[in-house]
Amino acid sequence: MEWYLPITILPGIGMIILSTSNIMLDLNNEITQLEDSGMENVAIINAKVSQLKKLSISIVFQYLGILLFLFSGILKSIFENADLYLKWLLIIGVMVVSFSIIILLIYSVKAVRIRQKHLKL
Repeated sequence: MEWYLPITILPGIGMIILSTSNIMLDLNNEITQLEDSGMENVAIINAKVSQLKKLSISIVFQYLGILLFLFSGILKSIFENADLYLKWLLIIGVMVVSFSIIILLIYSVKAVRIRQKHLKL
């Protein structure tokens, strides 16, 4: 396995980070608008804040995955005999990014439910 293989994964994760960041900004603006409009239903605002927390946790795992991929590429480029460490860093990086995607899937399902509750008001 070459040293640059883990680095080639970074643009894809970067796109996920960009998308997650945009969703976080939109959700934050929506929460601010709900608070400013004097909306009485605190449950929806609390649910949206909970969703914002899920997105924040997800983006932390995405950053951690990038860090692990970078470390594995750097280790491989510096030390030729670091194959075992490289593989473990890659496996852990993939697991961390996968966990982040699972959190995003949960967010998406719950976001539809929250939107339905919001529109029923």
